[in-house]
Amino acid sequence: MNIGERIGDYEIVEILGAGGMGQVYKVRNVLSDRVEAMKVLLPNLESDPGLAERFLNEIKVQATLDHPNIAKLHTAMRTGNQLVMVMEFVDGTSLSQLLQNGPLAPSATAAYAAEVLDALGYAHTHGVIHRDIKPANIMLTAAGHIKLMDFGIARVQADRRLTQTGSTVGSLFYMSPEQIKGDDPDGRSDLYSLGITMYEMITGKRPFLGDSDFQIMSAHMQQAPVAPIEVIPGIPSALSDIILMAIEKEPSARFQTAGAFRAALSSAFPRDVSPTRTIVPMAAASLPMITPPPLPQSAPPPMPAAAIVIPPVAARSRRGLYMALGSVVTLLVLVAAVIEGPKFMRGGAADAQAVPQGAPALATPAAIPQAPAPVSAPTPAAEPAPAPVSAPASVPVQVARPVQRVPPPQSAVPAQQFNAQPAPQQIAPAPAATPVTAATATPEMKELRDRINRTAVRASAAQAGVHSIEQGITRQGFGLRGDIKAASIRLDYLLQEARTSLQSGDVEAARNNLQYAEGTLQKIEQFLGQ
Repeated sequence: MNIGERIGDYEIVEILGAGGMGQVYKVRNVLSDRVEAMKVLLPNLESDPGLAERFLNEIKVQATLDHPNIAKLHTAMRTGNQLVMVMEFVDGTSLSQLLQNGPLAPSATAAYAAEVLDALGYAHTHGVIHRDIKPANIMLTAAGHIKLMDFGIARVQADRRLTQTGSTVGSLFYMSPEQIKGDDPDGRSDLYSLGITMYEMITGKRPFLGDSDFQIMSAHMQQAPVAPIEVIPGIPSALSDIILMAIEKEPSARFQTAGAFRAALSSAFPRDVSPTRTIVPMAAASLPMITPPPLPQSAPPPMPAAAIVIPPVAARSRRGLYMALGSVVTLLVLVAAVIEGPKFMRGGAADAQAVPQGAPALATPAAIPQAPAPVSAPTPAAEPAPAPVSAPASVPVQVARPVQRVPPPQSAVPAQQFNAQPAPQQIAPAPAATPVTAATATPEMKELRDRINRTAVRASAAQAGVHSIEQGITRQGFGLRGDIKAASIRLDYLLQEARTSLQSGDVEAARNNLQYAEGTLQKIEQFLGQ
């Protein structure tokens, strides 16, 4: 077909490109004057009515999708012995074209991937798997937003009768292991393909290469990818860990939903990843999609995991503080009186000689009988006399004479024994630990840091799943299991403690906190069915 030709009510304006599935044209509807995109599907369907029917079924599915990040299918029709799809025209550039200029910035990679995940999350909840996520099918509009192209066509493209020499090589670089094995993929296959795409976006290279289709497929199945941070050392380690988790060989080891994947990106790049759109829960056969709340404007170092903040004790009035201190002092005086009272009584005459004539006398508690003064040192003039007691006999009267006027005997209890538990404000602050830097970190510290980061990626996905489930059951009038809620809080706390300990150089404490965190995370993942 040439520029200027018409197909029904559509006039061909420009030839946009071609692929294994057919030619793509920019067309204008001569009735509405709207510019659209038209894809003429290959091959000739006249000899295979069954294949044409499958095409039509996929077209019907794609027509039900209505999402801002999905290119809308407007209509489909037959022309001769071929099928034609008329879609939204996206004025922009594909990521494959963009990557010809080199890798993208980490912030752009995260932002674009988040919008792809919005589209995938919506499609997966409607039972639609894309099956062909790759840079060529991700368009960046002039306004800077993502449009995902070609939903539903990959299922038909996988039919052996459509395979042409070289037509599937472009997709093989992004194909999931389960697709290569011929299994029926689920949404996690799309997440794998997006992970491969993100790897190329951030490094400018594909993780699995080969000189033949067989070598590429074998690499997907068996070869361990080089971490993106080893290809480009300057990229955030959090993003590297997220990508590695997305391209795990086993689907159960990846992010289980598009929402969990997105939550991890949002946690690592809160300034670049906008709040997610509302996503309807997944079907019963899979975990629910999540709608995490906007995260604070600071990424956890590195990978999101919120720390438990212990609020400071509310300030109390000075009057209350004085009352508390007075009670403590009174209690200490009474304890000293009980322990040392008999000794003071036996030595009363000797003590009385040290008291000036004008000094006030001691007021003796009515409930405690006085011991007689020793015969060897009678001093009638200085003999302490009982003071009048107005309180009931059961209530001890406070000593009126200052304690410091009567020196305690050498056997008195040392004062520091009464201060074994000083008030919090009396504790001297611990000296600040010297932070561990990249130059001072040992190989053991670096290995532990990487392990903490990997656990934090899993934790972010698990926390997102717990949050989604809690939202769903709350709307139904129920509450989340107490042990799971407690485990969720404990997980964040343990990860933060592990980071803090490692930063201060306490490797043993960091390792112990991480082990506790991993055990807690395993409990949450079992609850989520992961």
